[in-house]
Amino acid sequence: MTPSLLSAFKDTSAKTQSEQREEIAQNVFNFFVAEKVLRLFTFLWIYWTVQKYILLQDRPEEIFWFNDKLVSWIMPALPGAFLFYTVVGVAVAANLLQLVRLRNMVLPQFVLALCLMWLNLPHWGYGYISHVNHTLLLSHLFLTFVPVNRQTLLSPDKYVHQSINWFYAGILFTYTLAGLWKVPSLLYKLITFSPDAHWLHPHGALFNAFVSYRNFDLDFELAPLFTEYTLFWQVSFLIVVFLQCISIFGATRLPLRPWIGLLLVIFHVMNMLVFLTFFVVATILIICLFTPYSVLLQPLYKKYCTIVVVSPEATQGKIDQEITPFEEYRNRLKSTNYFLAGILYLPGLRTASRALYYLKAKR
Repeated sequence: MTPSLLSAFKDTSAKTQSEQREEIAQNVFNFFVAEKVLRLFTFLWIYWTVQKYILLQDRPEEIFWFNDKLVSWIMPALPGAFLFYTVVGVAVAANLLQLVRLRNMVLPQFVLALCLMWLNLPHWGYGYISHVNHTLLLSHLFLTFVPVNRQTLLSPDKYVHQSINWFYAGILFTYTLAGLWKVPSLLYKLITFSPDAHWLHPHGALFNAFVSYRNFDLDFELAPLFTEYTLFWQVSFLIVVFLQCISIFGATRLPLRPWIGLLLVIFHVMNMLVFLTFFVVATILIICLFTPYSVLLQPLYKKYCTIVVVSPEATQGKIDQEITPFEEYRNRLKSTNYFLAGILYLPGLRTASRALYYLKAKR
């Protein structure tokens, strides 16, 4: 392999100081705004929780139970009104304090996370615990470790930048894990010719739709789009699994992050419309956290996040590296439209472009 070919496989992901500063500034700004939007949504979630609690008070006390000893110890019965509203008050105060001060503080945030987890328990105190609301609860738990405030907005640094990336990694890993566990279970059934139903089974969509539609006592409406067209269901499932598995890459590939968020929103909306699997909180939360606010609020972004341009010497090392035509086009598009280029950061595209570049050059 010639030196020119070897250089094509070098890591060209290293960024110039100017690009690093801009990426850090965008990441901190987007998260600073997203965190405030999240707190506003948290007030709505608490209000919804209170309304749910009012309905639960009409249920007989005897049917309240958890199928878990630890949770039963934490909440042995539906909490009384005084205790419940006290926790609600603490949660509202902790959330409001940080929203008004424009600062994420460790102790109030940790108390808020614990309060929200506790307030979530009564909904599932009837022999069944669901992972509904898990994204909201995890978001507030992970917020404890992100030191974002007005000062970090004015002078963003790598520490806060990495903390934000780890925050998104924690959220997106839940989706990646949901995709990864499907792969070995599906392969096992296919390899062993198992007679049991699996995700690619011709009636797989029907099995998914049946439970929800019968629970709501409704006739199939949009579900036949998947239940009657087997190939459409199978292809859609493979796309969803791929999306779930690669979600974690949105934590560090900033241009890709809004696209991952958009695709996850579409995934949830389709589940709600077709299979009546409702993840309303998760959908709204993704919109809150993954919206590219630096684009929507561009004047505000330019006002608070001035990018310092470094000397040309700082770019040395990247200019000399040979890149493929795909990477060259991606870099050009990124310089003109940062987030539009994000879709080109999907895992596998760069590797495939380099493989094709190598095969073409070898000839």
